[in-house]
Amino acid sequence: MKRCKILFLLLFALFPFSLMASERESIYNAYIFNDMESWKRIIDRMHTIPDKTVEQELDLLNFEYGYIGWCMGNKKTSLAKIYMDRVEVRIASLRKRDIKPALLYAYESACLGYRVGLNKFKAPVLGRKSVTAAEKSVKLDPNNAFGYVQLGNIDYYRPALFGGSKREAIKYYLIAEKLYLSKMKSGEVEGKDWNVLALWVQIAQAYDALDEVKRADGYYKKILAKEPNFKWVKDNLYAKFKQKHNMS
Repeated sequence: MKRCKILFLLLFALFPFSLMASERESIYNAYIFNDMESWKRIIDRMHTIPDKTVEQELDLLNFEYGYIGWCMGNKKTSLAKIYMDRVEVRIASLRKRDIKPALLYAYESACLGYRVGLNKFKAPVLGRKSVTAAEKSVKLDPNNAFGYVQLGNIDYYRPALFGGSKREAIKYYLIAEKLYLSKMKSGEVEGKDWNVLALWVQIAQAYDALDEVKRADGYYKKILAKEPNFKWVKDNLYAKFKQKHNMS
């Protein structure tokens, strides 16, 4: 009886961690198979969980960030606004508790970038704030891969007339990649992390924009070697890339 009680308590204690692992895996699979309805259901369900742990809050923040990016890319701006409001509240709540300040600056930078995407007229003000937040992120934590991703995104999406540079974006992306891979090797980051695949997609597209076809092709192949069934890359991005460059 005592042994059963101990086992029950152990399973109860481990339940939140197994739940997080399950949700991370579900989000990863949703990304691979372009199943954004499942992605949305997961984040909506997680949002309703009372008394979330810090890890659950941070996971949810990351998943919401990814979903907003998909909404923006698919012109679902009304839906994007709903989740942006939610993310900004989450960032403010975590900041009050002094949870991972460097990481929160990176998410703040991303949100400001999304806001620019919704209203280009606000770019001069929000754009500067986004840059400042991303710079604070990597200054506070030089090993913060997500902060370097945001610096890369700023240079990638900002028009050249206003200082944007695909070449500079790649420099930041490669720093982020190195940090992510190091953390994956040490076990700090899971082997199946949608953020890493998304970063590789950005690197491939940046190289393609610079007409560095061989390097872009190398990253697309790296992605499909990792996940051969990555639907968005296999059926869309890489297929169009090969057609564009007359590759078999």
